[in-house]
Formats: sequence, C-alpha cells, structure tokens
Amino acid sequence: MSTTNLFVELIVIGVGASIWLTLLVLALFGYDWVPVGQLLSPAAAVPLIAVVYLLGIVSDRLADAAFQRIWTDDLRGSFFKDRREYYNARRIILTQSERLSDLLEYGRSRLRICRGWAFNSVLIAVTLNMFVWMQFADHRLAWPVSAFVSVIMLALSAASWFAWRKLAMNEYRKIDEQAAFIESRAQTGTNAPTT
Repeated sequence: MSTTNLFVELIVIGVGASIWLTLLVLALFGYDWVPVGQLLSPAAAVPLIAVVYLLGIVSDRLADAAFQRIWTDDLRGSFFKDRREYYNARRIILTQSERLSDLLEYGRSRLRICRGWAFNSVLIAVTLNMFVWMQFADHRLAWPVSAFVSVIMLALSAASWFAWRKLAMNEYRKIDEQAAFIESRAQTGTNAPTT
C-alpha cells in the first residue's frame, strides 16, 4: 500500500473522530468562544489536517482494539486455528505475490475505513446527543434533532459494521485460499512468484 493511500485512509477515519471530539468539546464548553473564521482560513488547513490525521491513527487503534476483543478472533477462527497460522498465511502472500499482496492491502484499507466509521458513528451519535441536550435552550427542538441524528448515525454504524464483517470474512477466506495456492505451486515446482 502506498503512503498516500494510507494517509487518505487515516484522514477518512480521522474525520469521524474529529466530529465526535469536536461535538464533545462543544457540548461541554459551548460554542460562543470558537473562532470559526480563523478555523476556516487557509492558514489553519495544515494544522487541522495534521490533527485529523492523528485522530485517525488513534481512532483506528481504538476501533481495532474494540473489534479485536468482541468480533475479530471469532471471525478469524472460522478459517485459521490461531493467529500464528493466519499471520503465516498473510506472510506467504505478502512475500510471494506482489499482485495478491496489493489486493490484500486494498481490501484491508476498506476494512479499516468501515471499522473506523462503525466505531466513530456510535460516538458521533452519543456526543451529538450530548451537544443537543446540553446546548439547545428549546428542548422541544432537541427531541426531533436528537431522534433524527441518532437514527442516522446508528444506521451508519450498523451498515459500516455489516460491511466490515463481510470484508473481514472475505479477507480471511481469500488469505486461506491464496496462501494454499501459493504453497501448492511451490511444492509442484512452479514456485515463480505470481505478480
């Protein structure tokens, strides 16, 4: 995977983290103090992108830890008896086939984006509700805004989780099949790397 692709991936994930973190700060401290004009100036673009990138890294790691604890091991266990077998199969693909390696990394990028947004969407729903209920003076307006945003963000989270799960299952199946294919070629003497 190229550095540019990884950067873009972490920016995409970081946007979600930036949204919920901003909403949390605004819920706690209000929004009158925010210098909107300065934040939207071209001079602020580079520092903002740097913060979004950093939040993308942190949020990706948090989402990975949460998903690992809840779902990943069970999904991977459907194809591999343990982590060692999985990482060995991945290593075979990454070292023996540039073309399959590129496809694997592309799939993993999509998987990480879906995982990040499944995680961030829940936090956006929570922090937006905090913001609405703590900052809206008219609670009659807060109810429909809260309900609408909650439904949208939780639906986005569920859709992202579903996509992540499908991508993860496909990844494990492909790694298992492709590593076996590469090993069988090596055993039959056609061990030229597949490109």
